[in-house]
Amino acid sequence: MDVLIAAENIKNFNSLLLTEKDDCQKRVLLELLGLEKEKLAAAMAAEKIVGKVDPLPR
Repeated sequence: MDVLIAAENIKNFNSLLLTEKDDCQKRVLLELLGLEKEKLAAAMAAEKIVGKVDPLPR
């Protein structure tokens, strides 16, 4: 579940970055994007440890 949530957040942050004009808001979105990417990597690693299949299509 954590993988899916992080993946959706990444998708949303990327979408918001495309339309955001304010530099300060862009920096916040980039920070959030980085944090979500870290969460995604950790969640994927945790799933591999317990033997689950990667739910994200490649």
